[in-house]
Amino acid sequence: METIDYALDEAAAINQRLREYKANKNKLEAIDESERSELQEVKDFYTYKRSKLEEDNERLKQELLGFIDTENGQTSVTTSMGNVQARTTKDSWKWGSKSTQQKVMKSLPSELTKTVTELDKAKIKEATTITDDGKVVLNDTGEIINGLSGVKGGQKQVVIRLDK
Repeated sequence: METIDYALDEAAAINQRLREYKANKNKLEAIDESERSELQEVKDFYTYKRSKLEEDNERLKQELLGFIDTENGQTSVTTSMGNVQARTTKDSWKWGSKSTQQKVMKSLPSELTKTVTELDKAKIKEATTITDDGKVVLNDTGEIINGLSGVKGGQKQVVIRLDK
């Protein structure tokens, strides 16, 4: 009878801690959501304010451009407050996303593309070991790879899955 009571006490203690854990997790999720919402409101506010000022400055630039007689060769006007210049814009490129760029590279001559080499992370993980102090060592030679580091696994940790 005593072992049954002990098992029930232990189960009750575990359940009590799981309830606290779940409550804390729910509070953290609520905090995260509240933070995201408030940050978005702040970003929206400043985006609105910034766009209004930028639109006003664009209007002012166009009005200032009207004071320069470009048809008769005038390129700038100077007053006691400053100088306004009329300039011709250059081409502006829109390069697209990485996947769009990869598609474009297939249709371009090779002299218009670059070849970039990258680390093969999967092969590096197979061919190396992380030491206790975080150094990455080649398994075959024991050579330390400078520039790479890591955290050695194998530590015990708790994983909690709560029933919904």
